[in-house]
Amino acid sequence: MKIRCEYCSSMFDDTLEKCPSCGAPNQNVRRSTVDQPTTIEGLKEWYESKGLPPYETTRFFIGVDYRRPRAFGIYKDENTGNFIVYKNKDNGQRAVRYEGSDEAYAVNELFMRLKQEILEQKARNASSSSRSYSPSDAQNYYDNYNARRGHHTIGNPSRQGNKRLVKYVLLILGVYFFAQFFGSMMLMVFASDSIIDQLKSSGLPAKGYYSYNGDTYYSFGRSSFVEDGKRWCVYDTADGEWELADVSAIPEFKKDRKAKEYFLSEGYVSDYAFPDIASTRVYYDNMYKSGYVTRGYYSYNDNEYYRLDSDDSSSWYIYSKENDDWEMLSYSDIPDVLTNQYDARDFYYIPVWNSDTQITDFTDTEYYASYEREKEAIRESQSSDSWSSSDSSDYSWSSSDSWDSGSSDWSSDW
Repeated sequence: MKIRCEYCSSMFDDTLEKCPSCGAPNQNVRRSTVDQPTTIEGLKEWYESKGLPPYETTRFFIGVDYRRPRAFGIYKDENTGNFIVYKNKDNGQRAVRYEGSDEAYAVNELFMRLKQEILEQKARNASSSSRSYSPSDAQNYYDNYNARRGHHTIGNPSRQGNKRLVKYVLLILGVYFFAQFFGSMMLMVFASDSIIDQLKSSGLPAKGYYSYNGDTYYSFGRSSFVEDGKRWCVYDTADGEWELADVSAIPEFKKDRKAKEYFLSEGYVSDYAFPDIASTRVYYDNMYKSGYVTRGYYSYNDNEYYRLDSDDSSSWYIYSKENDDWEMLSYSDIPDVLTNQYDARDFYYIPVWNSDTQITDFTDTEYYASYEREKEAIRESQSSDSWSSSDSSDYSWSSSDSWDSGSSDWSSDW
């Protein structure tokens, strides 16, 4: 919640110890939890206390100015004294989430993103484990069955108990393998186009730059929302432009195994003799879903806008100067330049509200509160059957789980 500074009247978060504008102390500082870190060192301790994997595995670099692609991080710039929260996207570009003197605010930004990632990784692990089967399941079932009936467990079973065990094992194995076979058949018959597309694309060349017969190519990789005919671009040296390319006549580009011989790099290298494709419209149109626009504040034609949901084309709001409040914007009234990521980035100015602007904080509105409640309800619904509430509430990591940083969305700004 935002509060007003008693000294300079600026609005700031009630979890901060002092006003970021004038430095006045917040006498009623509120922490969101007793486990809330407020310094980089505190965040490091929280990270270690949860048993999380090394930074190189989770891709969260605390206190480190990590420069390679695919990374979240926070560090203090010793030259300016500012704290910087960043995300290095898969193309090597850096998106700065926060840069300023407020360490507690900066830490909280990365802290919330880290907790979100932990929950998503737990859900992925739980989903994977729910599909696995171990023969010990039959043993456990039989032990529980006998315990309920007052019988001895199979530590020293009778001959009759052995026969029962064999029957239960065979029954469970039979049901399991039938379910697997039936599920496979149903998938073949009823699989959606998106699933089929993902299966088809699993062997495609990886995203990045390629050099073949003197020409430079770029592959958009295995993204499920890129159409087959738009997965490649070629650099036209005559026009000095990147454009879509038909590579059907290049057999080496049909499979990742052969294409690796011509692979240059995933991200752009400064000494390349061609420009970075990541700054072109063709790149944005192919790497971002239709209607995708980064969440945050935008300024266009003397109006201030807020994008609430990056994937929902209707989640735009406009600040009404007349009413001094935010209002929902109908889809037909959204400026064309704000309907796609390539054009909208020119009018994007702050991801997080600050008191220097002449508008109020959108996160204080009921629109935002309702959106967050819906998201939380969805997360709870998805996770309630996957792990216990105690596991999800303390964010502790199990050594038996695996962390797949490749499952993160590395193309977005946050």
